[in-house]
Amino acid sequence: MKKLLLATAVAALSVSAANAAPTVYGKAFLTLDLNTGDTDTKITNYAADGSVTGTSNSSVDADDRSQLNSNSSRIGLKGSEALTANTDILYQLEYGIDVDADGDQFYSRDTYLGLENAEYGTVVAGRLTAIDDYVNYANVTQGGVLGGDNVLASFDAPRINNSFAYFTPENNGLQFMAMYAMDENNSTDTLDRDGFGLGAKYETGPMNVGASYIQAGDFKAARVSGNYAISPAVTLGALYQNTDYGTDDNENAITISGEMATATPWTAYAQGDFVNNYAGFEDPEAYRAVVGGKYAFNAATTGHIYGAYAGAEDETLTTYVDGTSDLKEVDFDGFGIGAGIEYKF
Repeated sequence: MKKLLLATAVAALSVSAANAAPTVYGKAFLTLDLNTGDTDTKITNYAADGSVTGTSNSSVDADDRSQLNSNSSRIGLKGSEALTANTDILYQLEYGIDVDADGDQFYSRDTYLGLENAEYGTVVAGRLTAIDDYVNYANVTQGGVLGGDNVLASFDAPRINNSFAYFTPENNGLQFMAMYAMDENNSTDTLDRDGFGLGAKYETGPMNVGASYIQAGDFKAARVSGNYAISPAVTLGALYQNTDYGTDDNENAITISGEMATATPWTAYAQGDFVNNYAGFEDPEAYRAVVGGKYAFNAATTGHIYGAYAGAEDETLTTYVDGTSDLKEVDFDGFGIGAGIEYKF
């Protein structure tokens, strides 16, 4: 009898220890990138009657030296442990690392503590990615691509300090979510005040759609996104976001993308982005076209190659008290290529 009780106790301790043991995970993603471009500036001077009194032109070339870049490389610990039959405590400590440099290392990414209930859902608190990140079915960019490996919208899934998030249990592919960012009136505030967000997504595999809304004071960002597998090999995605910075000119961002699997380990992709009234200013535009490919060596290792063209335009009219004015026109054109390897563990 004593041997039976001892065996039972050892088994129970083993299960408890297994539940409490964290999972170590991460990735190292290095690319060699060459991005180049030039910024042309034209200033036109106008007299009070509107006639042109002079013009000036200048051009600045971007640094076109190749760069070795670490792209979202990270290491983390995560896990859960049962508190009751239906409730687990969750934790994640994830830190970014720069594989190619010795500067700022082990900087906080998503770090949180939370509770998960099978019936009522999951709530987490800490430093969290904004919930609009869960409603992005269009971005397919990778690595150190020109313009960044994201959509071009000026507000795109920042990590928010001192925040809470809630996720309902998934029901036939449907899930709702909410977040709240605290205003602690100190240097750790990400949104400079309190903010909240609401979102929903419906994922069926061949078709996935979602919507999110985030607000912090006068700032508001509404997003809709989705993708659809038009065949077993080809998936098309799209995203639209309207961002109100409290000005008269809302930013409008559109992304369209496509991925095509091949009979080989290669997957090809393309993405186009367009933004007008960038960051809530009148007239500034940004646009980009990306093409690339991913090669799956195995489940953990992926090779990448990509190229991109990007541009931006802006006009600023300054009028002086004497009626004269200056029109400043700025145009940027850039091109970039890159390749690298990503290893996940």
